[in-house]
Amino acid sequence: MQLNRDLSTPLYHQIRDLLLEEIQNGNLSPGERIPSEADLGNKYKVSRITVKQAIQSLVQEGLLYRQQGRGTFVARPKVSHSLNTLTSFSQQMLDRGMTPSTKLIEAEIVTARGRVQEALAISDGTLVTKLKRLRLADQEIMGIQTAYIPVSLCPGLIEIIGDNISLYCLFKEKYNLRLARAIENYTAVLLEPYEARLLDQKEGRPALAADRIAYLADNRALEYVISILRADRYTLSVELHGESGVGN
Repeated sequence: MQLNRDLSTPLYHQIRDLLLEEIQNGNLSPGERIPSEADLGNKYKVSRITVKQAIQSLVQEGLLYRQQGRGTFVARPKVSHSLNTLTSFSQQMLDRGMTPSTKLIEAEIVTARGRVQEALAISDGTLVTKLKRLRLADQEIMGIQTAYIPVSLCPGLIEIIGDNISLYCLFKEKYNLRLARAIENYTAVLLEPYEARLLDQKEGRPALAADRIAYLADNRALEYVISILRADRYTLSVELHGESGVGN
C-alpha cells in the first residue's frame, strides 16, 4: 500500500496505520522484527524521522518494542482484563489459555494505618497480613500486587501462603469466606525504580495502578489490594449498556 499525500493526515500517522494493519492481519507476527527505519523510508519514500515517529507511536501503544542493537519487534497481544466480573488473577489468565504463577516477595504482619485502615474500615492499629507478590503468566511478569487482609478474618494466613498459592482459593477453602463484590479504581502511572526492577522494565515506563477493595456478602472488607500492572501487557475492557429510551 502507498501513502496518500493529498490527505491532511500526517504521513507518519499513515505509516503507523499501515504498520498496524500489517500486525492486525497477521503479516507481522508477535516476536517478528519489522523492517528497519531505512527500509521503510525507502519503501514509502519518506524521511527516516517520519518513519521513526510512526514506529515510536506504536511502541508507546505497546504494539511494538525495541531491542538495543537488534531492531524493533512486534509485541505479543495485550491481556484484556474485564471490569465486569470479580475474578482472581489466576482465573483471568486461565480463561485466556495462559498458565498463571505467583512469586511471593514479602509476607508479614503489620498494623493498619492510613489508606489501609480506611479501605478495610478497621480500627487504627488493627493487625493485617501484608503480602507482596509478583504475578506471572506463561512465565512472564505481568504485575506486582500488594494485599492487606485482616488477621482476624484469616488467622494463620502468613504461615500457609507461598509461591503459586491462590489467595482466593484459600479464602474459600480454608476460611470459608466468599467474596461478593469489589470496588476497583485504575490510574495511569510511570514506573518507579523499585517497581521497574521487579517488573523487568525501564524506569519511567507507563503502567496501570489499581486498587481493589473486596467485600464479603455482609459488606465486611476482606482484602485491600494495590496492583502495578504493565501497560504494555494489559488492556481494560468493560461492557456498557444503554439506558432504555436514551437518545442520540
